[in-house]
Amino acid sequence: MAATALLAGALTVLAGTPASAATCYGTAKSYKSSLYDNGWFWYGSAYPSTTSNCYDINVKPTNGRVQVRTCFLPVNASGYCNGWRTIENNTWGTAATDVLDGTKFYLNFGGSSAGLVAY
Repeated sequence: MAATALLAGALTVLAGTPASAATCYGTAKSYKSSLYDNGWFWYGSAYPSTTSNCYDINVKPTNGRVQVRTCFLPVNASGYCNGWRTIENNTWGTAATDVLDGTKFYLNFGGSSAGLVAY
């Protein structure tokens, strides 16, 4: 009986995952990187802040494979960037994981890129 209860609990957790992803990706915004000061960047009209919609910063390029890293702008510290990540065309990938809600950030690309970003 204990094994059955554990299995039922595991299925409940797994069943919740697609709904969370749907909520996150359902709030995605279009992006297009811009060339600025010898780099390709996206930050919209102002630096975006992460939300409770997603645990991660997710990118889905629609014009080819992309190299991307996330640069964070903490309130009481110096800004910093994570490592480069490769995301395949038309596939959701994580540019940063487990980001606190309300964190300001921008995306740095290895070249011109367009697609969707969910945070």
